[in-house]
Amino acid sequence: MTVPDRNDAGEEVLRAAEDFFVNEVRPNANQIDQELTALVAALDRMAELGLLGLRVPVEHGGHGVKDNSFRHFQEASARASGALAFLQTQHQSACGFIASSSNVAAQRRFLPPMASGNVRMGIAFSQLRRPGPPMMTATQVDGGYVFDGVAPWITGWGIFGWCVFAGTLPSGESAWGIGELKPSRSFKPSQVMRLAALEVAQTISATLDSYFVPDEAIIHIRPPDWIHENDSLNLALQSPFALGCAQAGIDIVLAAHKSKPLAGILDAASALQAELDDCRTEAYAAMGDKGNLERSLRARAWAIELAGRCSHAGVVASSGKGNSMSSDAQRVYREALVFSVSAQTPAILEATLARLIKK
Repeated sequence: MTVPDRNDAGEEVLRAAEDFFVNEVRPNANQIDQELTALVAALDRMAELGLLGLRVPVEHGGHGVKDNSFRHFQEASARASGALAFLQTQHQSACGFIASSSNVAAQRRFLPPMASGNVRMGIAFSQLRRPGPPMMTATQVDGGYVFDGVAPWITGWGIFGWCVFAGTLPSGESAWGIGELKPSRSFKPSQVMRLAALEVAQTISATLDSYFVPDEAIIHIRPPDWIHENDSLNLALQSPFALGCAQAGIDIVLAAHKSKPLAGILDAASALQAELDDCRTEAYAAMGDKGNLERSLRARAWAIELAGRCSHAGVVASSGKGNSMSSDAQRVYREALVFSVSAQTPAILEATLARLIKK
């Protein structure tokens, strides 16, 4: 994986990440997709290599990896294992939210152990994107905030010990706080969801009933509509996952050609690779051009649609075994479904559908 402008202090750890994904994760990706113990072992190994603190500032024990390098890291993770990529990015996102906070006490308490992997944390804020009455509210009380409502998506149940929650205040602002992922009278988890893909990452919903978060664990008070404005600025930022998934699909097509040396298989891989190279160039340019909304939408939709085609090509090239749950092709095909809808907004939904029906 070539990263032309990767010259930050995290260079060594990023090389370690590439070696880890290629030599340890990809050969075991199907097992990681199906077995919780294998997934947790892979996450443990990431902690050993210092890969869970990439977005944690150096002064708090992390690597302070810059944006472009981190995007290439995310792409490499998705190419190796969608389940591990999806799980670890929850923790990396929580690190980023805390690192950008003005709450120094929370940073000192959580960031060093998060960088080492001794503390692992999920996120639960997707409900802020939903129209209508808030699914999760927050109310200021003496010493902190009380959260009430439903967090519809929390990934990492039984894997993460903590979570960043977000609730809507009466003013329309949102309060973001850190709480424990532990059943109680005020935190009622659902059963682990049955999902078509990445079920192993242990996703639940949870009902919060007067769930108290003290002031020292409140990391942000965001303006009204912050989530929508932030999504508009960062539309293309989920593209690396789809790009990595697309590359995984091409990997499978090339692997199929070794056992079935048909010209059509190699031609398909070559054509898809050429398009993926173009798509990757445009997607990374769009990620750096945050003010251009339409460009970001087009790039994200292209990456999503291409991941679908590349993964489908992997199934076709694998023939009948592409329908087996033990097949790399089947796994990557299902991963493409998840990366089609992750962090989806109405604008991304419409752009993706427009791309899919384009003649």
